[in-house]
Amino acid sequence: ESDSLEAKLLINYTKKVLDALGMKNGPGHCEVILTAGGPCLVEMNCRAQGGDGNWRPLSRALTGGYSQVEASVDAYLDKKSFGILPAIPPSPSKAFGQEVILVSYAEGDVIGTPGYDEIKELESFVYLETGVAVGGRVEHTVDLLTSVGSVIVMHSDEAVVKRDIAKIRQMEQNNKLFILKQTSTMMRAVSTLNFKSLSLGEAN
Repeated sequence: ESDSLEAKLLINYTKKVLDALGMKNGPGHCEVILTAGGPCLVEMNCRAQGGDGNWRPLSRALTGGYSQVEASVDAYLDKKSFGILPAIPPSPSKAFGQEVILVSYAEGDVIGTPGYDEIKELESFVYLETGVAVGGRVEHTVDLLTSVGSVIVMHSDEAVVKRDIAKIRQMEQNNKLFILKQTSTMMRAVSTLNFKSLSLGEAN
């Protein structure tokens, strides 16, 4: 929420970055990591968010009717409408939602995508973007470039969104997104692979 401590820190930091770079007009795409030492800039670019605009329905729902696209158009063509836009998004948000970046714990040649069909039936489903199709190949996801798509989920009930995201994550961990040729390599979920056997002790 925009009135949370984290949001206030990020909003203030982002404004300072914009001023430092001299960006005064148009949309901006900013990525910031909130570390224990404070905000850390990853990227600031003079453009709207990417993803072919698949985030617009979610943005409009969260804000009550506008996104970077509408705001940018109004700034040039309808200054009155632009002038009444709030300086920060409303809090609480008008809806609940998220962009879910899909990961694969398996790698191999794709002969079926049943998980995508199941995702499209989720109650909060809005949009699926992916470059994976039958006849293609998926790699074990280790970064954004090896992700296997993204899903926009949105609903007026937060519990529905959380339930559907949990369902997607379960499908990923159980390697249910795709049907792969038998020669494919299956990886265990990262949480199982990396963390279950760790023993955390006091630092010397």
